[in-house]
This record gives sequence, C-alpha cells and structure tokens, in this order.
Amino acid sequence: MSIESSENGTSVLVTGSTIPKRHRLIHSLVALLLIVLGVYLSIIQFAGLEWLTRTGCLIVVLGVWSGLGGIIQERLLIGRLNFQHRVALARVKRKLRKLNVSTDYIEKEIQSIEDDFEDKTDKILHAVRLQLGILEVSLLITGTLLWGFGDLFFKLSF
Repeated sequence: MSIESSENGTSVLVTGSTIPKRHRLIHSLVALLLIVLGVYLSIIQFAGLEWLTRTGCLIVVLGVWSGLGGIIQERLLIGRLNFQHRVALARVKRKLRKLNVSTDYIEKEIQSIEDDFEDKTDKILHAVRLQLGILEVSLLITGTLLWGFGDLFFKLSF
C-alpha cells in the first residue's frame, strides 16, 4: 500500500498494491501444498484414491475464505481512509475559520476534499476487488476442477 501526502499535510491511502503480496503468496502456496498432498495421498492410496478430489474441495474453501478476507481487508482500508478524511476536513475547517474566509470558499474547499475522498475510495475499491477477484477466481476454478475431476486422473492411470 502506498501513501501520498495531500495539500494539507495529511497522509492519505492511494492505490498501488493494496492487498499485501504475502496474502496472495500464502494462499497460492497453501493451494499448491494441498494439491501436492492430495496427489501424494492418492498415490499411496491412503484410504482410497479420492484425495485429490478432497483437496479440490479444500481449495474451493480456501478461495471462499480468501473472498471473505478480501471483504474484511476492503472495510479496513475504507475505515482508515474515512478516518483520514474526517481529520483532513476538521483541519481545513479550523484553518479556514481562523482565516475568516467567505462561506463560498469554505464550501469550495470542503467539496474539493469530498471529491478527493470519493476518488481515492473508488481507486482503493477497484484495486482491492481486482486483486482479490483474480486470486479468488483462480482458487475457485482450480479447486472446482480438482473436486470434480481429480479422481479421474488416478482412476485412468492405475
């Protein structure tokens, strides 16, 4: 996640890598580990051949869990941005009241901060949803294919 300073000196979240790379890496490694474990348990026929199918189910669960984690991550990022937005508004209002500027100018400055907040919120939401969407869809597709067809690989090869 990158941070940028706004005109009034507050730091503001902006897009970039809003989801930590370790989040995507951990989910991918866990999925890969589950596949390897499923293949191994199927090869040694530990309680049947269906272990690759079972790991497909677990990868689907991992994909759903990733999506839920993304919703939480999105809410946390928006919450931080809301807090920074309220602080920026309070600072600008206090500063403008001290300067005794016109109400039109105050409204213009506040609207500028509101527009900036909406732009940054849209950027964050877009970046988070895109990053998590790719991870979640890849996990769900992989898991579903293994869940549905994983046993065929071993039944046809043995």
